[in-house]
Amino acid sequence: MLPSSLIARALSRLLSHDDAARKLLSAHADATLQVRMPPFSTTLRITPVGEFEAGESSLGDKDPTVSVEFPLSSLPLIAQGKDVAIRSVKISGHAALLQDISKAFSSLPLAAEAELERFVGPILANEAVRFFNALKAIGDNAQSSLHEAGKRYIHDEAKLVAERDDVAKFASDIQRLRIDLQRLQARVAKLA
Repeated sequence: MLPSSLIARALSRLLSHDDAARKLLSAHADATLQVRMPPFSTTLRITPVGEFEAGESSLGDKDPTVSVEFPLSSLPLIAQGKDVAIRSVKISGHAALLQDISKAFSSLPLAAEAELERFVGPILANEAVRFFNALKAIGDNAQSSLHEAGKRYIHDEAKLVAERDDVAKFASDIQRLRIDLQRLQARVAKLA
């Protein structure tokens, strides 16, 4: 696993391209983010200028501001898409901090292209980003197609899910049966 200081430097380097993201993070100065995937763990602290630094030493014996734990069982779910994998994540602490970090990280792909451009040039960096975006689009398309096919199969082929109109009709039949039973009980009570 990469040391926290290396991860912090890489993220700070990418965030250096986006002043708005750093300003958003600077509002959470001295907050700590701990990311765990047993047996690995890394802790980052947000600096007053909105960057990251290794946070193990600043944590001491207190809990991190926000903690995100990825169980090992979530690794196979990554292939099914980000949303599926995120459902298995355990989050504790201040969720607002995690939302702001997510917003700040939304600009990282552009920053990664700018950093890559320094090493391989603008054309190759642009082509690399286009290639990874195309791979992501293929994955998203496959995920969407599988989701739709599964939904159609469960609904139309296997008939495992009832139609909305059928459920509404069933509910009204149950209500009608309940009313009829109450009337019958009232009649039996009169006869007794």
